[in-house]
Amino acid sequence: MTFASSHHSSADWQALQKGLHRFVKTRAPISEVEDIVSDILEAIIRNQSALGTASNPSAWIYAVARSKIVDFYRRQSRARDTTNDLQNDPTVHEFSKMTSNDIQSEAAGLSACLSDLISGMEENDQNILTEIDLKQTRQTEFAARHNIGLPSVKSRVQRARKRLRNRLIACCPDGTSDGCGDTCQSTASCTTN
Repeated sequence: MTFASSHHSSADWQALQKGLHRFVKTRAPISEVEDIVSDILEAIIRNQSALGTASNPSAWIYAVARSKIVDFYRRQSRARDTTNDLQNDPTVHEFSKMTSNDIQSEAAGLSACLSDLISGMEENDQNILTEIDLKQTRQTEFAARHNIGLPSVKSRVQRARKRLRNRLIACCPDGTSDGCGDTCQSTASCTTN
């Protein structure tokens, strides 16, 4: 397929769509072809300047198409992994049996445990985790209140949660919950990562 002009007729656009449909149909489930082709077309429209400077526009378009197909399979893999994790997580099944009072009691206990762990972390991590995770402040509100860009807040929260996870793992090194409650009460045994 050639795609030489930057001004395309509707016939060119339809030819492009048909070519992409054929290309994607051989590489992805038929039920997903429309969505993937839409993603490809959106990427082409958003990156028209790169298309205009491409030495081989057809190759550029198919590189975008291959990239979007790979993205689809990555999303599928992550979704499948998450589903498998949830199906194999015993706490999910136990949670479904809990009453509203049980949930509130568990949340209060977990909040106290996390509060102790968080208090031993660096001040920036303490502030962001306390606000967002314990007080359940929206990230947009936190960003506005502290004059920080939302992407920065999201990154900081992720990094702080990772450090908190490392502290939790250090408190329960054998991977079981046996004895973690005692360790949680004395956060001095947790290491800072």
